[in-house]
Amino acid sequence: MNAPLNVFTSHRSRRDFTPQPIPEALLAQVFEATRRAPTWNNAQNVSWITVTEPAAKAELARLSGRQAQIERAPVFAVLCIDFHKTAAACARHGVEQRVQDNLNGLLIGVLDAGILAGTMMNAARALGLAVCPVGGVRREPQQVIELLGLPRLVMPMVGVCMGYAPACAPAQPLKPRLPLTSLWHRERYDDASLDADIARLDAETLAYSAALGRADAPSWSATMAAKYASTGYLQVADTLKQQGFVF
Repeated sequence: MNAPLNVFTSHRSRRDFTPQPIPEALLAQVFEATRRAPTWNNAQNVSWITVTEPAAKAELARLSGRQAQIERAPVFAVLCIDFHKTAAACARHGVEQRVQDNLNGLLIGVLDAGILAGTMMNAARALGLAVCPVGGVRREPQQVIELLGLPRLVMPMVGVCMGYAPACAPAQPLKPRLPLTSLWHRERYDDASLDADIARLDAETLAYSAALGRADAPSWSATMAAKYASTGYLQVADTLKQQGFVF
């Protein structure tokens, strides 16, 4: 397997980091790659805020559901939908931006934030950094907005922890995934193998957890049943509206 493809297929989320700071020049390389990722109409409607100050990281960790890896990471980047920039572009031509006034506009921003987050993590890993994505920045979004000083039409979507993994960190097996038969559909959606594929993933997930010393961890489907049977993140819709998104 060639080296670039190996970056994609060997992803592991790391939650332990050394205190070694990330050189500014290396971060700039990561973010240059991120900047070059595609966005809808080249609108570039995503921005990110890097947080390195310990007290701010501690507060973000608390707001994200007490995720301690945010505090451990030398750099925590919060990627945001950013229609503030495009509103300024529209104003230069005397028109009022309306893209945020429908659900498709919101989906555009969410999709682009995901593309840039994936690019950022792969670029960081290609340069020897460890990463961990954190969706918990949407758990208490209004407080995150205030902490980061986000203007109207900017909404936090996902965070990325970045740093160096400890040299003594044990090699971890890759976390199991659904087989391609339940992900790759030819011509039409086909779920004929879905039940069997979920059973297979459940077995692989239990074996994976046992190998890591977590024999009491639930299966994949049990985890989904626990998480997806709850609505959660109830402040997101109201905060989006307060930030100027209409849907």
